[in-house]
Amino acid sequence: MSDEELRRAIRVLRERIDLARSEGRAEDAEMLERTVQTYQEEMAQRL
Repeated sequence: MSDEELRRAIRVLRERIDLARSEGRAEDAEMLERTVQTYQEEMAQRL
């Protein structure tokens, strides 16, 4: 994934995390948070 694709994916996943939380789907939010963390770590390695 390119840097821009990673940024976009993180942005979309954060929106989905907020939605999952508002709908009471804590497990889904946690899974998405782990994915965001993985993407953020990948971005950090590129810097």
